[in-house]
Amino acid sequence: MTAVTKSINVESLSPSSPLRVPIMTFIDGIGDNVRKEFAASNTLAGELYRSGKLELIDIPLPQLVGNKQDPLHGPDMEDPGRPIWNITPEQQRVVEQAEIVMMDSAGGGPVFLAPKDNLPEDKRHVLSNVKWVQATYAGVDPYLNLMPKHPKTDELPKFTLTRAGGMMPRIMAQYVLGYVTVIERKLLKAKEYQSNRDYARVDMISFRPAQSVTVGILGLGDIGQYTGKMLRSCGYKVLGFKRHVSAQDVAELAECADQIVTSLDEVLAKSDYLINLLPSTSATRYVLNETNLELCREHSPVFINIGRGDVISEKTLIDALNKGLLSRAVLDVFEQEPLPKESELW
Repeated sequence: MTAVTKSINVESLSPSSPLRVPIMTFIDGIGDNVRKEFAASNTLAGELYRSGKLELIDIPLPQLVGNKQDPLHGPDMEDPGRPIWNITPEQQRVVEQAEIVMMDSAGGGPVFLAPKDNLPEDKRHVLSNVKWVQATYAGVDPYLNLMPKHPKTDELPKFTLTRAGGMMPRIMAQYVLGYVTVIERKLLKAKEYQSNRDYARVDMISFRPAQSVTVGILGLGDIGQYTGKMLRSCGYKVLGFKRHVSAQDVAELAECADQIVTSLDEVLAKSDYLINLLPSTSATRYVLNETNLELCREHSPVFINIGRGDVISEKTLIDALNKGLLSRAVLDVFEQEPLPKESELW
């Protein structure tokens, strides 16, 4: 990162000669949200943006074969059978000159690390000037999956890759706390009562005190830590799961969890909410299964998955819900994405 920032001569920037950063994403509104963040930011990037020395320019994503750059819509969209990139001459000039780009990992991994397969022949050179790729979200698996296991020097990427780590912990922690609050304070039920013109005041004031609710967090990375701190600040008891815990970990993670354990079984047996934040690795894929989910029977926790969809199979999840091992599921990710229309999870 230092090498990248040093290569940008900030003093040479001006409103007439700004740093132009392309934003390429399938997610509607990302560009506008980033511009709002920069407009309110006290960072150097915020200062440059407000002064007109930094421009954020929306550029269409290349369309990959199978539409795999767009996990929201999947391969059902029109697929020409070959990569295409519909950009104007001016947009192409912006990308050709760009040293920094912001791009979804689902599209960025293939076009940067396998351009011959994923870019039209006449546009394979377009991204050759890029020195820094900023991912639009936390996961960068599409890059890692395309990297050789033991890359030679000439196979290493010629750019720095950073993920959306800074803002994601706060955003995802708010997501989790929002759902915990909605469920604990019966806000969904309140909407139902309202629709039926049912006052139901007695039911609405009957709820568990936060300190009696245990939230198990699987994975204590940046997002897990922020989530734990936010939940604890609201009075919830947080049980954190980490496979290996040192004495230093216990001290450093004290603010985000009341207790940190290395036993997944213990978290499953004690939690009223089960929050998955584990990455997708050989050790975590389908780590939640029919056997260990039986430990959830007493508390029947709410399962909130904002980590990776392959921590549990769709069949196992549906069976656990039907058996009452899990009381409900809040899912930001799925085993198969996009979620098939015929899925029972709808």
